Amino acid sequence: MKSIKHIVISFLLIAGFAACEEDNYPGPDATFKGAIIDAETGEPFQTAIGGTGVRIRMMEYSWSETPAPYDLYVMMDGRFNNNKVFKGNYGVTPSGAFVALPEEVIEISGTVEKNYEVDPFLRVEWVGEPVINNDGTATIQVQISRGTNHPDYQQALAEVWLFVSETQYVGDFSYSPNYSTRLTGATLPALGGTVSITTGWPGGIGTGSQRTFPDYARKYFLRVGARIDKQVNSTNVYNYSTVKEITTN
Repeated sequence: MKSIKHIVISFLLIAGFAACEEDNYPGPDATFKGAIIDAETGEPFQTAIGGTGVRIRMMEYSWSETPAPYDLYVMMDGRFNNNKVFKGNYGVTPSGAFVALPEEVIEISGTVEKNYEVDPFLRVEWVGEPVINNDGTATIQVQISRGTNHPDYQQALAEVWLFVSETQYVGDFSYSPNYSTRLTGATLPALGGTVSITTGWPGGIGTGSQRTFPDYARKYFLRVGARIDKQVNSTNVYNYSTVKEITTN
């Protein structure tokens, strides 16, 4: 009985060692990094974080012609850095609130750095600095203009937001409904002109009542997002300004 038990244990040990040898593959030690850049201005492309932001789809063709997609989302200023990539041959396609780019097949080994120049749907630029008003609100001015002449991306302006947040991570993914302002329909500005927007009016939650900042000093972060009536990857996507910081009194 003991001999049978010893044989079974020996067999399991041998099988375990064999499995360890078969699974001893190199880990993901390559790096793919870079940035999304506005082709006209040379400035970093401003975007959201997560599903409404810029997605970089990577298709590893090293082992299959129909691989499962691997998606990488960029940071708010368009930068990306993935240092856990398996060495291989990848088809890479960035997508976001800009004119569509074709897939590009590149070899990723060691560290590969690549910047993508894009034409945004819209360009959202600050005009001056935010002004804190005596009534406990703040007013900003921005210019919203088309970023491309491509005929497939000339849809009407659909929505403009003044996003306000208590953190620097501000956008459609993180904002205060009490202080943010949404413009739609007849309240939308004409493209190419300067528009003034005041915080909390008519209110991100749609109440129509103005919301004022608290009467003590506190930092808030402001960012303007605008979108045309054009979806990317079946999702509404915004073009953004940079982030501005204010301190209320």
